Amino acid sequence: MKHILLAASIILLCACGGGSSEKGTNIVDLPVDEGGFTLQNVRFDSYDYYEGEYVTITEGTTFEVQWVSPASESYSIDLYLSTSGEVHSDRNKIVGLRCGSASFSLCPNATGEVQCEFNDNSLSCSVGADSVGSEFFQDKSPATLRLILRGCDSLNNCDVKTFNLSVQSNTSDKE
Repeated sequence: MKHILLAASIILLCACGGGSSEKGTNIVDLPVDEGGFTLQNVRFDSYDYYEGEYVTITEGTTFEVQWVSPASESYSIDLYLSTSGEVHSDRNKIVGLRCGSASFSLCPNATGEVQCEFNDNSLSCSVGADSVGSEFFQDKSPATLRLILRGCDSLNNCDVKTFNLSVQSNTSDKE
């Protein structure tokens, strides 16, 4: 009887991994959510664009920039116009918005948008009838322009997305 119980115990221990506390090699640890902030669904005139893509803009016409925050809590959105490879800084900031709360009337929820226009070597942006900023870029090549979106949550976790701008002349103005 002892031999039968010993054999049954050995079989059970082998089936259960032998009682070892070591992890098997096929166990995959799940990534830990570090609470980052990632802008989602960045769109220009209702078309999705991904970071680094070229966005074609016609001079003298209005275009819309849209984004979605990962949460509806308070967050900030800054837009920058970069020339010649500049990074975002206070020097090239066009727009600075606080969003995500009913008290911030220009962008009260997770989805936000601004309307912008390139005209006479400047980029100006507004939300509805409210002008929110402009940047003059005379003597800069329109071929090197980039629009940078920087979103940050209240804990200062930030996401930066950069888009190359291709500014085309409005041929209907010259006819």
